[in-house]
Amino acid sequence: MKKIIEKDKVHKGINLLTWSTSVRWFGWGLGEAFIPIFLLLFSENFLETGLLTSVYNIVFFLSIPLAGYLADNIKIKKILLFGLILYVFIGMGYFLAGLTSSIIFIIIARGLNGIAYSFDQVGRESYFIRNSPKNKISKIFGRFDVITNFWWIIAVIIGITLVKFMSIPIHWLLFVVTPTSIISLLIVSRLKERPRKYETNLCVLKTYLNLPRDIKKFKTELKITILLSFITGILSSIIYFFVPIFAYLNGDGLGNSAVLALVYAIPMLFGKFLGKIADKKKEKIYFISFLSIILILGSLILVKNYFLLLIIMFTASIIFELISLTNRGILARFADRTHLGEIDGSLNGFAALGAIVGPLLFGFLLDSTSIANSYFVIIIIAMIASIISFFGIKKYFKTN
Repeated sequence: MKKIIEKDKVHKGINLLTWSTSVRWFGWGLGEAFIPIFLLLFSENFLETGLLTSVYNIVFFLSIPLAGYLADNIKIKKILLFGLILYVFIGMGYFLAGLTSSIIFIIIARGLNGIAYSFDQVGRESYFIRNSPKNKISKIFGRFDVITNFWWIIAVIIGITLVKFMSIPIHWLLFVVTPTSIISLLIVSRLKERPRKYETNLCVLKTYLNLPRDIKKFKTELKITILLSFITGILSSIIYFFVPIFAYLNGDGLGNSAVLALVYAIPMLFGKFLGKIADKKKEKIYFISFLSIILILGSLILVKNYFLLLIIMFTASIIFELISLTNRGILARFADRTHLGEIDGSLNGFAALGAIVGPLLFGFLLDSTSIANSYFVIIIIAMIASIISFFGIKKYFKTN
């Protein structure tokens, strides 16, 4: 880990935000791998599980345009600090949900999480892109993923150990989000920014009303990327949430279901290496990635063996990480840097919209038909993404 920090000279602010996020993600990691099962325990059926899952993404989607607009018009530091203040209450919300068995605290916590992460992600990514060379964007984001996910994984291992051997309740682990967010807030308070011009007349309503018009003005390459982000949100949310749930329902246990989430995060430790691939291959990543996801979804219809599920989760995570890093590279190449927050917000917003649709659609399908038929519908969506990526790359993208 130390070599990763020392080898490349990275902007001081980026280093500071990387460590701030690492602290917060460590707090999240203790309990986050158990969240799919935690939500299942509060649900009557799969659709209700999908609804609880989507509360976060719905609020995230609604908050993204505001976060993007603010990232272009006020200091990033203020945006990040506001998000971190909300995280303090999110940890409390999950804790109270477990303590009282009241679903309302789950809804509040996940709703606040949507607002907080929209501000955190858009603000942080806008800061990274503004302070990084265009030809190293994917690599720098990959480096961030390596460091932050390393500490997340360490925390997950500790969390699984505490649950399995000491029977610590999940809500106590999720409460740790509160103190680690306070520490993260203190770190971010030291962030410095270069002077830039801001608009003085902010109109929040205008931000939402102008969103369709603003997206229409984006370059075609960015429109394709946003559409693929939407589909990726559908696919990744289904795999991340429902594979551990199926494993738990099949008798693999609470600890083993959390290990699936842990394995899903491991490829992000290779984010720096994957970032180099994304920088080199650029948009060519998309087509082969969506073809691979089709094969993975097909295998999930047949595979019940736990160890094969571990391999599937690991492989799926590599693919989604490559897609994510490729998205950031394309954003840096084709976006107007004076509107990075707005464009990055649109990218994240449509990914969040996909993550809303994914659990709701899949939960509805599971309650209405068989698992095999449910996966078949999702495979068709992945096929559509493959077709879009193939013809979109061929017609519009020019690799620099």
